[in-house]
Amino acid sequence: MAAAWNRPALAVLAVCVHVVGLAAWSCRSNDSEPTRAAGSAASASPSAPSSRAARPPPEAAPATPAPAGPEAEPAESIVILAGGDVDLGRGTGQRILRDPSYDPFRGVAPLLAAADLRIVNQESPLSDQHGETAKPGQALVFTGPPGGADVLARAGIDAVSLANNHIWDYGKKAMLETLDNLDRVGVAYAGVSRQPNQQYHPRILRVKGWKIALFSVTHIWNQPPIEKHEGRFHVAWAAFYALERALARAREENDLVLVAYHGGAEYVDLPMQWTRDFVRAVMRARVDAIIGHHPHVPHGVGWFGERPVFYSLGNLVFGMHRDYESTGMGFFARLTFHRDGRREVEACPYHILASEPVLFAGPEQAARERLFESRLARLSLTVGGTSLGARGRFSCVPLTPPARGKSKGSR
Repeated sequence: MAAAWNRPALAVLAVCVHVVGLAAWSCRSNDSEPTRAAGSAASASPSAPSSRAARPPPEAAPATPAPAGPEAEPAESIVILAGGDVDLGRGTGQRILRDPSYDPFRGVAPLLAAADLRIVNQESPLSDQHGETAKPGQALVFTGPPGGADVLARAGIDAVSLANNHIWDYGKKAMLETLDNLDRVGVAYAGVSRQPNQQYHPRILRVKGWKIALFSVTHIWNQPPIEKHEGRFHVAWAAFYALERALARAREENDLVLVAYHGGAEYVDLPMQWTRDFVRAVMRARVDAIIGHHPHVPHGVGWFGERPVFYSLGNLVFGMHRDYESTGMGFFARLTFHRDGRREVEACPYHILASEPVLFAGPEQAARERLFESRLARLSLTVGGTSLGARGRFSCVPLTPPARGKSKGSR
């Protein structure tokens, strides 16, 4: 697979030269992710190959619709909150094993509670490895314990994207066990299937009378090339030709269509060209929003008309990398859709302490808010630009297409 990485590697070098002047985030964390070894599979980005008891989870439906029947009238509006990378393995997994009630989402709980549907990228499998949450001597191969599913449910997470480069870290058996654990607690998932060749089917979520189709795909794979790996039959690769018909059908049959995209280059501030190409194709299929993750640092927000692309939300529950300060801050995408067609798009930031996201507060709140807004505005210029409004509750910043006219991303 090394030969396949030549083009992306050159692209990364070029981008690094371009972004070297970007300012680093000022927030720091008490925890840090282990340094990635140069040249490791996890640090390179390949090019694309030829319960909560008090609140029931949203209804999840199979891709093939059930016989038609009376449906609830959609509510006037729905609020969707989408977050980035969640690692419930390694150190966080050990904390869950020691204390099953541990809640790494507690620092953002008020923001989670204010949404109707919550979606995150579940980066680690959730499997029983007899107390092991990372391979000995291989910090980049990890799993969360089965109790990680309970952690997600108690935090109010309704659905997770599973198509990512770590879902196969402990093999097919652990991947299937992950699905069992999520089913057990009522958390829906997309991007991975038990049966071969079903991974491109969306997960249909019904919330407040709205039907939302959630797709999940990955553009990076840690094991041998995915076109030669068993995972290709169960994990959705970011290939538009494989998604095109499913996207078209989802657009016709649902109120909203969302795509969770896992890809790009780690610790690089800008999306790679293959990411931009994939995004352009998917957005032409009239997807309502793309939710990006994997780089572990926030990227800018681009637009296709009124429809946003969050190229990378950054880390959510994840250790800060000691060599990259910008891994210590991320943001939620908050999307409010109205029946009359109006939509509101916001970025809701937080900083990360010891792998836990924490909303801005205290004497440093204003400085953190200004830093976040400044950086998001500058990074968004690289993907066509975005206009930032006056911040509101939870430090959320309203986002709209650039005021100067049609965004570059919509071309």
